[in-house]
Amino acid sequence: MLIKQMIDEMNQGASWMNPNETRDMILCGSGEQEVGKVGVCWVATNQAIDQAIEKGISFIISHENPFYHMTTSPKRLARLSAERKMARLQEHGITLYRCHDLWDMYPKYGVADVWARRLGYDFRRAVPSYTQHASIEATTVRELAIHVAESLKPDGENGVYIFGDPDKVVRELGMGTGAATDIFKMLEMGPCDACIVADDGISNFYQAQYALDNGLPLIVVNHSCCEIAGIRSMTGFLRERFPQLDVSDLEEGYQVTHIAL
Repeated sequence: MLIKQMIDEMNQGASWMNPNETRDMILCGSGEQEVGKVGVCWVATNQAIDQAIEKGISFIISHENPFYHMTTSPKRLARLSAERKMARLQEHGITLYRCHDLWDMYPKYGVADVWARRLGYDFRRAVPSYTQHASIEATTVRELAIHVAESLKPDGENGVYIFGDPDKVVRELGMGTGAATDIFKMLEMGPCDACIVADDGISNFYQAQYALDNGLPLIVVNHSCCEIAGIRSMTGFLRERFPQLDVSDLEEGYQVTHIAL
């Protein structure tokens, strides 16, 4: 099987994707390459690439862009680092594919639904939305934050932080997916007593300020850690869909440690 054939099969039935605007694309290598061993990761860090080389993996699926965000904010050091990473992939004949839009919203197996199940609440989400809403038993923001942190611990994060009143009672909860944590879309779905957001999905001068001004506590998690469980789910999905392939997880090195005084 060629890489491009595998990608086409993965994308079959993905009605939520716009093929003209998707971020899902081969970033290094060729789709004409034969698939043998596949490595799956949240983002292809150098640590993940080292593991791929050691395991003889010739196809990496990376959820996020491993070459930084240089197109809108060019930095010389970031460019040089990206060039070194690209050169290592090419030297070892590794094709790298970014699988983002497909997997964030893939029903049941994808990042959004795995993240929701991780928390154990009955979230509602309409494909192709990133946004979810749940009615939960009354709990304080503080208690909810502790529950979220405990749910994230297996995936590399040992804490979360809160904007707003930690003693507010929560019955209606909004949540997004990864960096797609738009609190305004959460509020459109229904009333929210609090929202779970990612650090890459808010800014202090916009969403956090609005939330504070309007009494909406935010529980902030790390982008990578709330998505990694969904990426591990992709590994199992690919093993079932393509049993002839050797599919393994690659460890990116994302461990987030919160220091509380």
